[in-house]
Amino acid sequence: MIARRDLAARVASVEDLTRTCFRLELTCREPVVAVPGQFGMLRCGAELDPLLRRAFSFAGVRQVGEGWVVEMHIKEVGKGTTLLRRLAPGARTSLLAPLGNGFTLAGLSGGRLALVAGGIGLPPVLFAAEVLAAEGRPFDLFFGAARASELYEIDRLAAATAAVGGELVLCIDDGSRGEAGVVTGALERRLAGGREIGRVLACGPDPMLRALGRLATARGLDAELSLEEPMACGVGVCLGCVVELEDGSLVPSCKEGPVFPVRRLGERWRS
Repeated sequence: MIARRDLAARVASVEDLTRTCFRLELTCREPVVAVPGQFGMLRCGAELDPLLRRAFSFAGVRQVGEGWVVEMHIKEVGKGTTLLRRLAPGARTSLLAPLGNGFTLAGLSGGRLALVAGGIGLPPVLFAAEVLAAEGRPFDLFFGAARASELYEIDRLAAATAAVGGELVLCIDDGSRGEAGVVTGALERRLAGGREIGRVLACGPDPMLRALGRLATARGLDAELSLEEPMACGVGVCLGCVVELEDGSLVPSCKEGPVFPVRRLGERWRS
């Protein structure tokens, strides 16, 4: 794996996915080799305001000709993300990447993978799904949102799951599309019905991840959670994104994570 570098990047495209979320694709001349679950720290503009970069998981990384394309899905929530949404194709920026660790896609001893995403937690899960589909490795995918209008990239998810004979499960709180309720409930129903799941890989809001942590602990499931802690530096220096582990130690999520096995995490994530 290539060590992190501050990469010069240009905006290839900015495309709306929902009312609040958009896809940003960057091109880099230097190689960007990353695995699902890793992320980058992206400069938001040419000025010093905002000063800090923003952390975004990769939704995909691919080589195109002699360059590399990095795909991110971003929710517009403040000044930095608003500036990113307004970038024009060809605009220059910089990306510190790749950072953190990724999901464990190999070494499955039994059952199939279950990929679980909630809202804007989809990017690393989509990345994992497309990698697994290209390798012909079976998985089911669970994607939930509060409203049907917040679901996106459904065609890509359907194509990836269909390629390996998997199930795509969409969950909306009010049942206006797919199944009613939350993704953790949909996964639990399938487990109760006898489906064999060898490992769960998930990214989403804290309540969803905590529910998955409880489910995995209760059933003895191998599970990895990609935590969405606020990050200022991305390299473990500022200690603004610390999480508590099972042994009581505190570690920076950006450096030790953002992906953690549930068994390593503290009680907050398992009860």
